[in-house]
Amino acid sequence: MSVDSRLRNEVLALAALFQAVGEVRDVAENGRSDPQRVETCITGLLRTFEGDVAEVYGGDTALSAGLSQLQRQLANPRDMDQTRYVVMSVHLERKLMRRRDMLKTLADGLDVARGQAEQFGITHENVIGRLADLYGQTISQLRPRIMVQGERVWLEDPRNANLVRALLLAGIRAATLWRASGGNRLRLIIGRNRLVQATTQLIQELH
Repeated sequence: MSVDSRLRNEVLALAALFQAVGEVRDVAENGRSDPQRVETCITGLLRTFEGDVAEVYGGDTALSAGLSQLQRQLANPRDMDQTRYVVMSVHLERKLMRRRDMLKTLADGLDVARGQAEQFGITHENVIGRLADLYGQTISQLRPRIMVQGERVWLEDPRNANLVRALLLAGIRAATLWRASGGNRLRLIIGRNRLVQATTQLIQELH
């Protein structure tokens, strides 16, 4: 039995959030990231949503890492750092939606970033730098801030710092798509078993 389209969108948007958070942690803690996973996250940030979350990210397979992380956390929520990043992203996305000025800044900045991506490539340092600046102009102004834990040597590197901010912005975008697909905190709590089953089914479909 296939997962209905609304639930599929909800699960894939959550997977995108987990994938972005996973890459943030890899950069902050180990100084590395997976180029393909990063590209998927940035693609989802720059593409227009027209009702199909998979289409935004380039297909279900592109979110396989996020789906696996989501499945593990839903089944056995022991990773408190991951939970904190996800919860903070959802919280800040709600605050962002009340700030028309910031939404306008984001919309304009993303237009610029799209033009740069067409010229240089979607994960070029100019694009990542522009997205990092956008994060600083918008999400960083909201409280409480997302405090990224990691190794100082990695976080003080300007390229890593930019990538972390760009990925956090991608995480906020995923939270927006999750909410647009009917996701909310109550459904996350009382509908957890349904989410676990749908996530497991989507993973099985990929193999």
